[in-house]
Amino acid sequence: MTLTTSEYSAARGLPKKTKSICPECGKIIEADVVERDGKVYMDKSCPEHGKFSDVYWSDVELYLKAERFAHDGVGIHNPRDRTIEGDDDLVHIMIDGQRIDMLSCSAIANLDLTNRCNMNCPICFANANDAGYVMEPTFEEVHEMLVTLRSTSPIKCTAVQFAGGEPTVHPRFVDIVRDAKELKFAQVQVATNGIKFAKDYEFLKASKLAGLNTIYLSFDGVTEDVYVRARGRKMWQVKLDVLANCRKLLDEGLKSPSIVLVPTVVKGLNDHQIGDIIKFAFDNSDVIRGVNFQPVAFTGRMTHEELSEGRFTLPDLITAVKEETGFADRDDWYPVPVVAPISNFASVILGETKVTFTTHPHCGIATYLFKNEKGDVVPFPRFVDVEGFSNELEKLAHKADDATFKKLYALKLLKLLNKYVDESKMPEGLTKKKFITMIKSVMSDKSKEQLAEFSWKMMLISGMHFQDSYNYDIERVRRCGVHYVTPDLRIIPFCAYNSGPEYRKEVEAKFSIPLAEWKERNKELAHEVEAALVIPTDQMPEEAPKE
Repeated sequence: MTLTTSEYSAARGLPKKTKSICPECGKIIEADVVERDGKVYMDKSCPEHGKFSDVYWSDVELYLKAERFAHDGVGIHNPRDRTIEGDDDLVHIMIDGQRIDMLSCSAIANLDLTNRCNMNCPICFANANDAGYVMEPTFEEVHEMLVTLRSTSPIKCTAVQFAGGEPTVHPRFVDIVRDAKELKFAQVQVATNGIKFAKDYEFLKASKLAGLNTIYLSFDGVTEDVYVRARGRKMWQVKLDVLANCRKLLDEGLKSPSIVLVPTVVKGLNDHQIGDIIKFAFDNSDVIRGVNFQPVAFTGRMTHEELSEGRFTLPDLITAVKEETGFADRDDWYPVPVVAPISNFASVILGETKVTFTTHPHCGIATYLFKNEKGDVVPFPRFVDVEGFSNELEKLAHKADDATFKKLYALKLLKLLNKYVDESKMPEGLTKKKFITMIKSVMSDKSKEQLAEFSWKMMLISGMHFQDSYNYDIERVRRCGVHYVTPDLRIIPFCAYNSGPEYRKEVEAKFSIPLAEWKERNKELAHEVEAALVIPTDQMPEEAPKE
Protein backbone atom coordinates (compact mmCIF):
# COMPACT_ATOMS: atom_id res chain seq x y z
CA MET A 1 0.00 0.00 0.00
CA THR A 2 1.22 3.49 -0.76
CA LEU A 3 0.73 6.34 1.64
CA THR A 4 -2.47 8.34 1.37
CA THR A 5 -2.13 12.05 0.68
CA SER A 6 -2.92 12.92 4.30
CA GLU A 7 -0.45 10.31 5.58
CA TYR A 8 2.24 11.64 3.29
CA SER A 9 1.64 15.22 4.38
CA ALA A 10 1.76 14.21 8.03
CA ALA A 11 5.00 12.34 7.41
CA ARG A 12 6.98 15.42 6.43
CA GLY A 13 10.16 15.75 8.40
CA LEU A 14 12.64 13.07 9.44
CA PRO A 15 12.76 10.23 10.13
CA LYS A 16 9.88 8.90 8.07
CA LYS A 17 8.78 5.79 6.28
CA THR A 18 8.02 5.30 2.63
CA LYS A 19 7.78 2.47 0.13
CA SER A 20 10.64 1.47 -2.16
CA ILE A 21 11.72 -1.58 -4.14
CA CYS A 22 14.46 -4.15 -3.80
CA PRO A 23 17.23 -3.41 -6.34
CA GLU A 24 17.63 -7.15 -6.90
CA CYS A 25 14.11 -8.58 -7.24
CA GLY A 26 11.97 -5.46 -7.70
CA LYS A 27 9.54 -6.32 -4.91
CA ILE A 28 7.99 -3.47 -2.92
CA ILE A 29 9.60 -3.16 0.51
CA GLU A 30 9.40 -0.65 3.33
CA ALA A 31 12.09 2.00 3.53
CA ASP A 32 13.21 4.42 6.21
CA VAL A 33 14.29 7.91 5.23
CA VAL A 34 16.69 9.05 7.95
CA GLU A 35 19.34 11.62 8.77
CA ARG A 36 22.97 10.63 9.31
CA ASP A 37 25.96 12.95 9.40
CA GLY A 38 24.04 15.85 7.86
CA LYS A 39 22.83 13.73 4.93
CA VAL A 40 19.55 11.99 4.15
CA TYR A 41 19.71 8.24 3.58
CA MET A 42 17.24 5.64 2.41
CA ASP A 43 17.61 2.41 4.37
CA LYS A 44 15.69 -0.69 3.33
CA SER A 45 15.82 -4.42 3.71
CA CYS A 46 14.61 -7.23 1.49
CA PRO A 47 13.87 -10.58 3.19
CA GLU A 48 15.64 -12.38 0.35
CA HIS A 49 18.46 -10.00 -0.68
CA GLY A 50 19.39 -8.23 2.50
CA LYS A 51 19.96 -4.61 3.47
CA PHE A 52 20.53 -1.61 1.22
CA SER A 53 21.43 1.96 2.11
CA ASP A 54 21.91 4.86 -0.26
CA VAL A 55 22.22 8.65 -0.05
CA TYR A 56 18.85 10.19 -0.93
CA TRP A 57 19.94 13.84 -0.57
CA SER A 58 23.43 14.81 0.56
CA ASP A 59 22.20 17.80 2.60
CA VAL A 60 19.49 17.39 5.23
CA GLU A 61 18.70 21.13 5.53
CA LEU A 62 18.08 21.44 1.80
CA TYR A 63 15.98 18.26 1.88
CA LEU A 64 13.73 19.70 4.61
CA LYS A 65 13.52 23.07 2.86
CA ALA A 66 12.34 21.40 -0.35
CA GLU A 67 9.74 19.41 1.54
CA ARG A 68 8.02 22.60 2.71
CA PHE A 69 6.83 23.23 -0.84
CA ALA A 70 5.11 19.89 -1.43
CA HIS A 71 1.78 20.11 -3.28
CA ASP A 72 -0.44 17.27 -4.39
CA GLY A 73 -2.11 17.51 -7.76
CA VAL A 74 -5.56 16.58 -8.98
CA GLY A 75 -4.55 13.33 -10.64
CA ILE A 76 -4.77 12.50 -14.31
CA HIS A 77 -7.44 10.67 -16.30
CA ASN A 78 -6.75 9.09 -19.66
CA PRO A 79 -9.92 7.93 -21.45
CA ARG A 80 -7.94 6.64 -24.47
CA ASP A 81 -5.82 4.04 -22.66
CA ARG A 82 -6.32 0.88 -24.72
CA THR A 83 -5.26 -1.41 -21.87
CA ILE A 84 -7.97 -0.29 -19.44
CA GLU A 85 -11.04 -2.44 -18.96
CA GLY A 86 -14.14 -0.66 -17.70
CA ASP A 87 -14.54 2.99 -16.82
CA ASP A 88 -11.59 3.44 -14.48
CA ASP A 89 -9.37 5.72 -16.53
CA LEU A 90 -7.37 7.17 -13.62
CA VAL A 91 -3.73 6.86 -14.66
CA HIS A 92 -1.90 4.27 -12.58
CA ILE A 93 0.89 1.73 -12.82
CA MET A 94 1.47 -1.67 -11.25
CA ILE A 95 4.56 -2.43 -9.18
CA ASP A 96 4.95 -5.88 -7.67
CA GLY A 97 1.23 -6.50 -8.11
CA GLN A 98 0.24 -3.30 -6.32
CA ARG A 99 -1.63 -0.45 -7.97
CA ILE A 100 -0.01 2.99 -7.75
CA ASP A 101 -2.29 5.91 -8.69
CA MET A 102 -0.77 9.07 -10.16
CA LEU A 103 -1.38 12.41 -8.42
CA SER A 104 0.19 14.87 -10.87
CA CYS A 105 -0.73 15.91 -14.38
CA SER A 106 1.69 15.65 -17.31
CA ALA A 107 3.75 18.82 -16.91
CA ILE A 108 5.63 17.50 -19.92
CA ALA A 109 5.28 14.22 -21.79
CA ASN A 110 8.01 12.25 -23.52
CA LEU A 111 7.20 10.48 -26.75
CA ASP A 112 9.83 8.06 -28.06
CA LEU A 113 9.87 8.32 -31.84
CA THR A 114 12.38 5.50 -32.21
CA ASN A 115 14.92 3.44 -30.33
CA ARG A 116 17.36 3.84 -33.21
CA CYS A 117 20.24 6.27 -32.82
CA ASN A 118 23.14 7.68 -34.83
CA MET A 119 25.43 7.15 -31.83
CA ASN A 120 26.31 4.42 -29.32
CA CYS A 121 26.77 6.19 -25.97
CA PRO A 122 28.13 4.22 -22.98
CA ILE A 123 25.78 6.10 -20.59
CA CYS A 124 22.55 5.73 -22.61
CA PHE A 125 19.65 4.77 -20.31
CA ALA A 126 17.53 3.85 -23.34
CA ASN A 127 20.03 1.22 -24.55
CA ALA A 128 19.63 2.59 -28.07
CA ASN A 129 20.93 0.41 -30.93
CA ASP A 130 21.87 -2.52 -28.67
CA ALA A 131 18.43 -4.00 -28.07
CA GLY A 132 18.41 -6.24 -31.16
CA TYR A 133 15.06 -4.85 -32.29
CA VAL A 134 13.56 -1.61 -33.57
CA MET A 135 10.60 0.22 -32.09
CA GLU A 136 9.58 3.12 -34.29
CA PRO A 137 5.91 4.15 -34.35
CA THR A 138 4.47 5.33 -37.64
CA PHE A 139 3.27 8.88 -38.20
CA GLU A 140 -0.30 7.69 -37.70
CA GLU A 141 0.57 5.97 -34.41
CA VAL A 142 2.41 9.06 -33.18
CA HIS A 143 -0.63 11.17 -34.03
CA GLU A 144 -2.82 8.99 -31.83
CA MET A 145 -0.30 9.27 -29.00
CA LEU A 146 -0.33 13.06 -29.30
CA VAL A 147 -4.14 13.14 -29.35
CA THR A 148 -4.10 11.07 -26.16
CA LEU A 149 -1.97 13.66 -24.39
CA ARG A 150 -4.34 16.43 -25.47
CA SER A 151 -7.31 14.37 -24.22
CA THR A 152 -6.26 13.92 -20.60
CA SER A 153 -8.36 15.46 -17.86
CA PRO A 154 -8.82 17.51 -15.79
CA ILE A 155 -5.66 19.07 -17.24
CA LYS A 156 -4.65 18.64 -20.86
CA CYS A 157 -0.96 18.13 -21.58
CA THR A 158 0.50 21.24 -23.22
CA ALA A 159 4.17 20.26 -23.62
CA VAL A 160 5.62 17.30 -25.49
CA GLN A 161 9.25 16.29 -25.89
CA PHE A 162 10.19 13.90 -28.67
CA ALA A 163 12.81 11.46 -27.45
CA GLY A 164 14.35 8.11 -28.30
CA GLY A 165 16.89 6.84 -29.34
CA GLU A 166 17.65 9.85 -31.46
CA PRO A 167 14.26 11.27 -32.49
CA THR A 168 15.59 13.29 -35.42
CA VAL A 169 16.36 10.07 -37.34
CA HIS A 170 12.64 9.30 -37.63
CA PRO A 171 11.85 9.67 -41.35
CA ARG A 172 8.83 11.92 -40.65
CA PHE A 173 10.23 13.99 -37.83
CA VAL A 174 9.31 17.36 -39.37
CA ASP A 175 5.76 16.19 -40.14
CA ILE A 176 5.38 15.01 -36.55
CA VAL A 177 6.51 18.38 -35.17
CA ARG A 178 3.96 20.12 -37.42
CA ASP A 179 1.22 17.74 -36.29
CA ALA A 180 2.00 18.49 -32.64
CA LYS A 181 1.64 22.20 -33.26
CA GLU A 182 -1.63 21.70 -35.10
CA LEU A 183 -2.87 19.82 -32.04
CA LYS A 184 -2.20 22.99 -30.01
CA PHE A 185 0.81 21.91 -27.96
CA ALA A 186 2.25 25.13 -26.56
CA GLN A 187 5.71 23.56 -26.22
CA VAL A 188 7.16 21.16 -28.78
CA GLN A 189 10.63 19.98 -27.82
CA VAL A 190 13.21 17.48 -28.97
CA ALA A 191 15.86 15.73 -26.87
CA THR A 192 18.78 15.31 -29.25
CA ASN A 193 22.51 14.78 -29.58
CA GLY A 194 22.40 17.54 -32.21
CA ILE A 195 24.14 15.71 -35.07
CA LYS A 196 21.39 16.23 -37.65
CA PHE A 197 20.84 19.87 -36.68
CA ALA A 198 24.59 20.45 -36.90
CA LYS A 199 25.03 18.80 -40.30
CA ASP A 200 21.83 19.86 -42.04
CA TYR A 201 20.78 23.49 -41.71
CA GLU A 202 17.76 23.00 -43.96
CA PHE A 203 16.53 20.22 -41.68
CA LEU A 204 16.83 22.53 -38.67
CA LYS A 205 15.04 25.31 -40.55
CA ALA A 206 12.22 22.98 -41.61
CA SER A 207 11.84 21.77 -38.02
CA LYS A 208 11.59 25.33 -36.74
CA LEU A 209 9.10 26.36 -39.39
CA ALA A 210 7.02 23.29 -38.52
CA GLY A 211 6.78 24.55 -34.94
CA LEU A 212 9.78 23.25 -32.96
CA ASN A 213 10.11 25.42 -29.83
CA THR A 214 12.99 23.94 -27.88
CA ILE A 215 16.11 21.86 -28.48
CA TYR A 216 17.11 19.84 -25.41
CA LEU A 217 20.72 19.43 -26.43
CA SER A 218 22.82 16.71 -24.84
CA PHE A 219 25.80 18.66 -23.53
CA ASP A 220 28.19 16.89 -21.19
CA GLY A 221 31.01 19.42 -21.02
CA VAL A 222 33.10 22.07 -22.73
CA THR A 223 36.17 19.97 -23.60
CA GLU A 224 36.56 17.12 -26.02
CA ASP A 225 37.93 14.62 -23.50
CA VAL A 226 34.59 14.54 -21.66
CA TYR A 227 32.74 13.51 -24.83
CA VAL A 228 35.32 10.88 -25.73
CA ARG A 229 34.86 9.25 -22.33
CA ALA A 230 31.05 9.66 -22.09
CA ARG A 231 30.07 9.22 -25.74
CA GLY A 232 32.96 7.34 -27.31
CA ARG A 233 33.63 10.04 -29.91
CA LYS A 234 34.49 13.70 -30.29
CA MET A 235 31.34 15.85 -30.18
CA TRP A 236 32.43 19.35 -29.20
CA GLN A 237 32.34 20.75 -32.73
CA VAL A 238 28.91 19.23 -33.26
CA LYS A 239 27.57 21.21 -30.30
CA LEU A 240 29.13 24.42 -31.63
CA ASP A 241 27.68 23.77 -35.08
CA VAL A 242 24.15 23.44 -33.63
CA LEU A 243 24.54 26.90 -32.09
CA ALA A 244 25.94 28.28 -35.34
CA ASN A 245 22.98 26.98 -37.35
CA CYS A 246 20.53 28.44 -34.84
CA ARG A 247 22.24 31.80 -35.27
CA LYS A 248 21.90 31.37 -39.02
CA LEU A 249 18.14 31.25 -38.49
CA LEU A 250 18.37 34.57 -36.68
CA ASP A 251 20.41 36.01 -39.52
CA GLU A 252 17.58 35.08 -41.89
CA GLY A 253 15.10 36.97 -39.74
CA LEU A 254 13.60 33.82 -38.23
CA LYS A 255 13.34 32.85 -34.60
CA SER A 256 15.63 30.16 -33.32
CA PRO A 257 14.39 27.29 -31.21
CA SER A 258 15.40 27.87 -27.59
CA ILE A 259 18.35 25.68 -26.65
CA VAL A 260 18.50 24.04 -23.23
CA LEU A 261 21.82 22.37 -22.46
CA VAL A 262 21.33 18.95 -20.84
CA PRO A 263 24.46 17.59 -19.14
CA THR A 264 24.32 14.06 -17.76
CA VAL A 265 26.42 14.51 -14.64
CA VAL A 266 28.73 11.64 -13.74
CA LYS A 267 30.84 12.05 -10.62
CA GLY A 268 34.50 12.08 -11.54
CA LEU A 269 33.76 12.50 -15.24
CA ASN A 270 32.30 15.96 -15.75
CA ASP A 271 31.15 17.34 -12.39
CA HIS A 272 34.23 19.61 -12.40
CA GLN A 273 32.85 21.38 -15.50
CA ILE A 274 29.43 22.34 -14.08
CA GLY A 275 30.52 25.95 -13.66
CA ASP A 276 32.10 26.10 -17.12
CA ILE A 277 28.87 24.82 -18.67
CA ILE A 278 26.86 27.58 -16.97
CA LYS A 279 29.37 30.22 -18.09
CA PHE A 280 29.21 28.83 -21.63
CA ALA A 281 25.42 29.17 -21.52
CA PHE A 282 25.67 32.83 -20.52
CA ASP A 283 28.28 33.47 -23.23
CA ASN A 284 25.81 32.12 -25.78
CA SER A 285 22.58 33.46 -24.29
CA ASP A 286 21.39 34.70 -27.68
CA VAL A 287 20.29 31.12 -28.39
CA ILE A 288 20.68 29.26 -25.07
CA ARG A 289 17.88 29.69 -22.53
CA GLY A 290 18.84 27.33 -19.74
CA VAL A 291 20.83 24.40 -18.40
CA ASN A 292 19.13 21.30 -17.02
CA PHE A 293 21.64 19.12 -15.17
CA GLN A 294 20.68 15.46 -14.83
CA PRO A 295 22.74 13.38 -12.38
CA VAL A 296 23.22 9.90 -13.78
CA ALA A 297 20.93 7.18 -12.47
CA PHE A 298 22.44 3.80 -11.59
CA THR A 299 20.99 0.60 -12.95
CA GLY A 300 22.12 -2.99 -12.78
CA ARG A 301 24.05 -4.86 -10.09
CA MET A 302 26.45 -2.53 -8.28
CA THR A 303 28.59 -2.86 -5.17
CA HIS A 304 27.96 -0.49 -2.25
CA GLU A 305 31.40 1.00 -2.80
CA GLU A 306 30.70 1.76 -6.46
CA LEU A 307 27.37 3.31 -5.55
CA SER A 308 28.85 5.49 -2.81
CA GLU A 309 31.65 6.73 -5.05
CA GLY A 310 29.40 7.52 -8.00
CA ARG A 311 26.25 8.96 -6.44
CA PHE A 312 25.72 12.66 -7.25
CA THR A 313 22.65 14.27 -5.71
CA LEU A 314 20.90 17.59 -6.20
CA PRO A 315 22.58 19.20 -3.16
CA ASP A 316 25.91 18.19 -4.72
CA LEU A 317 24.87 20.20 -7.78
CA ILE A 318 24.08 23.22 -5.60
CA THR A 319 27.51 22.96 -3.97
CA ALA A 320 29.26 22.61 -7.33
CA VAL A 321 27.53 25.68 -8.78
CA LYS A 322 28.57 27.77 -5.78
CA GLU A 323 32.17 26.54 -5.76
CA GLU A 324 32.69 26.70 -9.52
CA THR A 325 30.89 29.97 -10.30
CA GLY A 326 30.00 31.85 -7.13
CA PHE A 327 26.74 32.81 -8.88
CA ALA A 328 24.32 31.22 -6.40
CA ASP A 329 24.27 30.10 -2.79
CA ARG A 330 22.31 27.27 -1.22
CA ASP A 331 19.48 29.68 -0.33
CA ASP A 332 18.94 30.62 -3.98
CA TRP A 333 17.48 27.23 -5.01
CA TYR A 334 13.91 26.00 -4.80
CA PRO A 335 12.11 22.75 -5.69
CA VAL A 336 9.81 22.52 -8.69
CA PRO A 337 6.44 22.77 -6.83
CA VAL A 338 7.31 26.23 -5.47
CA VAL A 339 5.52 27.58 -8.56
CA ALA A 340 2.36 25.52 -7.99
CA PRO A 341 0.49 28.43 -6.27
CA ILE A 342 1.00 30.58 -9.39
CA SER A 343 -0.72 27.98 -11.56
CA ASN A 344 -3.45 27.44 -8.97
CA PHE A 345 -4.14 31.17 -8.82
CA ALA A 346 -4.18 31.43 -12.61
CA SER A 347 -6.63 28.52 -12.80
CA VAL A 348 -9.02 30.27 -10.42
CA ILE A 349 -8.80 33.68 -12.07
CA LEU A 350 -9.12 32.37 -15.63
CA GLY A 351 -11.74 29.75 -14.80
CA GLU A 352 -9.70 27.03 -16.51
CA THR A 353 -7.48 24.43 -14.88
CA LYS A 354 -3.90 25.14 -15.87
CA VAL A 355 -0.91 22.81 -15.85
CA THR A 356 0.33 22.80 -12.28
CA PHE A 357 3.81 21.64 -11.31
CA THR A 358 2.99 19.38 -8.37
CA THR A 359 6.08 17.30 -8.95
CA HIS A 360 7.52 15.70 -5.81
CA PRO A 361 9.70 18.31 -4.04
CA HIS A 362 12.76 16.05 -4.10
CA CYS A 363 12.70 15.40 -7.85
CA GLY A 364 14.14 18.68 -9.06
CA ILE A 365 15.51 22.08 -8.12
CA ALA A 366 16.00 25.33 -10.00
CA THR A 367 16.99 28.95 -9.82
CA TYR A 368 16.91 31.84 -12.27
CA LEU A 369 20.11 33.81 -12.76
CA PHE A 370 20.02 37.33 -14.17
CA LYS A 371 23.11 38.81 -15.81
CA ASN A 372 23.20 42.57 -16.29
CA GLU A 373 25.19 44.56 -18.83
CA LYS A 374 28.15 44.87 -16.45
CA GLY A 375 28.43 41.10 -16.24
CA ASP A 376 27.11 40.85 -12.69
CA VAL A 377 25.08 37.70 -12.04
CA VAL A 378 22.26 37.95 -9.51
CA PRO A 379 19.96 35.04 -8.57
CA PHE A 380 16.24 35.76 -8.72
CA PRO A 381 15.64 34.98 -5.01
CA ARG A 382 18.00 37.78 -3.96
CA PHE A 383 15.34 40.36 -4.76
CA VAL A 384 12.18 38.26 -4.43
CA ASP A 385 10.98 36.69 -1.18
CA VAL A 386 10.06 33.48 -2.99
CA GLU A 387 8.70 31.57 -0.02
CA GLY A 388 6.69 34.48 1.35
CA PHE A 389 5.19 35.22 -2.05
CA SER A 390 4.39 31.54 -2.70
CA ASN A 391 2.70 31.03 0.67
CA GLU A 392 0.52 34.15 0.48
CA LEU A 393 -0.41 33.52 -3.15
CA GLU A 394 -1.65 30.06 -2.19
CA LYS A 395 -3.89 31.61 0.48
CA LEU A 396 -5.08 34.21 -2.02
CA ALA A 397 -5.99 31.47 -4.50
CA HIS A 398 -8.22 29.81 -1.90
CA LYS A 399 -9.97 33.10 -1.16
CA ALA A 400 -10.47 33.83 -4.85
CA ASP A 401 -11.90 30.36 -5.39
CA ASP A 402 -14.65 31.10 -2.84
CA ALA A 403 -15.35 34.59 -4.21
CA THR A 404 -18.10 35.57 -6.65
CA PHE A 405 -16.01 38.00 -8.67
CA LYS A 406 -12.78 36.05 -8.97
CA LYS A 407 -10.98 38.29 -11.46
CA LEU A 408 -10.95 41.15 -8.97
CA TYR A 409 -8.34 39.18 -7.07
CA ALA A 410 -5.86 39.87 -9.85
CA LEU A 411 -5.45 43.33 -8.31
CA LYS A 412 -4.55 41.76 -4.99
CA LEU A 413 -1.80 39.86 -6.79
CA LEU A 414 -0.15 43.16 -7.71
CA LYS A 415 -0.13 44.16 -4.05
CA LEU A 416 1.59 40.89 -3.19
CA LEU A 417 4.25 41.56 -5.79
CA ASN A 418 4.91 45.01 -4.36
CA LYS A 419 5.19 43.45 -0.91
CA TYR A 420 7.62 40.66 -1.76
CA VAL A 421 9.76 42.20 -4.51
CA ASP A 422 12.62 44.46 -3.40
CA GLU A 423 13.48 46.69 -6.35
CA SER A 424 16.50 48.10 -4.53
CA LYS A 425 18.20 44.70 -4.74
CA MET A 426 17.49 44.17 -8.42
CA PRO A 427 20.44 44.20 -10.82
CA GLU A 428 20.69 47.03 -13.30
CA GLY A 429 18.40 46.55 -16.26
CA LEU A 430 15.65 44.83 -14.28
CA THR A 431 12.70 46.65 -12.76
CA LYS A 432 9.68 45.71 -10.71
CA LYS A 433 7.54 46.56 -13.74
CA LYS A 434 9.30 43.89 -15.83
CA PHE A 435 8.81 41.33 -13.08
CA ILE A 436 5.10 42.12 -12.86
CA THR A 437 4.89 41.75 -16.65
CA MET A 438 6.31 38.26 -16.33
CA ILE A 439 3.75 37.22 -13.72
CA LYS A 440 0.89 38.70 -15.73
CA SER A 441 2.12 36.76 -18.75
CA VAL A 442 1.67 33.52 -16.84
CA MET A 443 -1.95 34.52 -16.21
CA SER A 444 -2.79 35.35 -19.80
CA ASP A 445 -2.00 34.18 -23.31
CA LYS A 446 -1.88 37.81 -24.47
CA SER A 447 1.65 38.53 -23.25
CA LYS A 448 3.72 35.62 -24.53
CA GLU A 449 6.10 37.89 -26.42
CA GLN A 450 6.70 39.98 -23.31
CA LEU A 451 7.38 36.85 -21.28
CA ALA A 452 9.80 35.57 -23.89
CA GLU A 453 11.63 38.89 -23.87
CA PHE A 454 11.94 38.78 -20.10
CA SER A 455 13.16 35.19 -20.01
CA TRP A 456 15.59 35.90 -22.83
CA LYS A 457 17.72 37.98 -20.48
CA MET A 458 17.79 35.34 -17.79
CA MET A 459 19.21 31.84 -17.49
CA LEU A 460 17.26 29.01 -15.91
CA ILE A 461 19.61 26.63 -14.09
CA SER A 462 17.92 23.44 -12.96
CA GLY A 463 18.60 19.90 -11.89
CA MET A 464 16.40 16.83 -12.28
CA HIS A 465 17.52 13.64 -10.55
CA PHE A 466 15.69 10.64 -11.96
CA GLN A 467 15.44 7.57 -9.75
CA ASP A 468 17.07 4.19 -9.93
CA SER A 469 16.36 1.02 -7.98
CA TYR A 470 18.63 2.01 -5.10
CA ASN A 471 16.95 5.32 -4.18
CA TYR A 472 13.47 4.45 -5.50
CA ASP A 473 10.65 6.20 -3.62
CA ILE A 474 7.14 5.26 -4.71
CA GLU A 475 5.83 8.56 -3.34
CA ARG A 476 8.04 10.28 -5.92
CA VAL A 477 6.59 8.07 -8.66
CA ARG A 478 3.03 9.02 -7.69
CA ARG A 479 3.88 12.72 -7.94
CA CYS A 480 5.94 12.50 -11.13
CA GLY A 481 5.20 15.28 -13.62
CA VAL A 482 7.29 13.87 -16.49
CA HIS A 483 5.40 11.10 -18.25
CA TYR A 484 5.73 8.85 -21.27
CA VAL A 485 2.94 8.11 -23.70
CA THR A 486 3.10 4.68 -25.36
CA PRO A 487 1.76 3.23 -28.64
CA ASP A 488 -1.09 1.55 -26.75
CA LEU A 489 -1.92 5.03 -25.41
CA ARG A 490 -0.88 4.45 -21.81
CA ILE A 491 0.67 7.22 -19.72
CA ILE A 492 3.57 6.10 -17.52
CA PRO A 493 5.76 8.17 -15.16
CA PHE A 494 9.37 8.63 -16.24
CA CYS A 495 11.06 6.76 -13.40
CA ALA A 496 8.74 3.77 -13.72
CA TYR A 497 9.38 3.69 -17.47
CA ASN A 498 13.18 3.70 -17.21
CA SER A 499 13.89 2.08 -13.82
CA GLY A 500 12.17 0.12 -11.08
CA PRO A 501 9.49 -1.89 -12.91
CA GLU A 502 11.07 -0.54 -16.13
CA TYR A 503 8.06 -0.42 -18.39
CA ARG A 504 10.35 0.49 -21.30
CA LYS A 505 11.31 -3.15 -21.81
CA GLU A 506 7.69 -4.27 -21.85
CA VAL A 507 6.60 -1.53 -24.26
CA GLU A 508 9.50 -1.94 -26.67
CA ALA A 509 9.09 -5.71 -26.71
CA LYS A 510 5.38 -5.35 -27.48
CA PHE A 511 5.70 -2.82 -30.28
CA SER A 512 9.04 -3.66 -31.86
CA ILE A 513 10.23 -5.95 -34.62
CA PRO A 514 13.53 -7.84 -34.84
CA LEU A 515 16.39 -5.76 -36.20
CA ALA A 516 16.96 -8.10 -39.15
CA GLU A 517 13.30 -7.90 -40.13
CA TRP A 518 13.33 -4.11 -39.85
CA LYS A 519 16.40 -3.90 -42.07
CA GLU A 520 14.74 -6.09 -44.67
CA ARG A 521 11.62 -3.86 -44.69
CA ASN A 522 13.62 -0.62 -44.69
CA LYS A 523 16.67 -1.38 -46.80
CA GLU A 524 17.36 2.21 -47.84
CA LEU A 525 16.86 3.56 -44.34
CA ALA A 526 18.92 0.74 -42.84
CA HIS A 527 21.80 1.75 -45.09
CA GLU A 528 21.55 5.31 -43.79
CA VAL A 529 21.53 4.03 -40.21
CA GLU A 530 24.67 1.97 -40.68
CA ALA A 531 26.40 4.87 -42.37
CA ALA A 532 25.41 7.20 -39.54
CA LEU A 533 26.96 4.92 -36.94
CA VAL A 534 30.36 5.14 -38.62
CA ILE A 535 32.25 7.76 -36.63
CA PRO A 536 33.67 10.44 -38.97
CA THR A 537 37.45 10.64 -39.01
CA ASP A 538 37.45 14.07 -37.38
CA GLN A 539 35.30 12.74 -34.54
CA MET A 540 37.32 9.62 -33.81
CA PRO A 541 38.92 9.64 -30.36
CA GLU A 542 42.70 9.87 -30.39
CA GLU A 543 42.84 6.96 -27.98
CA ALA A 544 40.42 4.35 -26.75
CA PRO A 545 37.81 5.78 -24.38
CA LYS A 546 38.83 5.38 -20.76
CA GLU A 547 36.70 3.21 -18.51
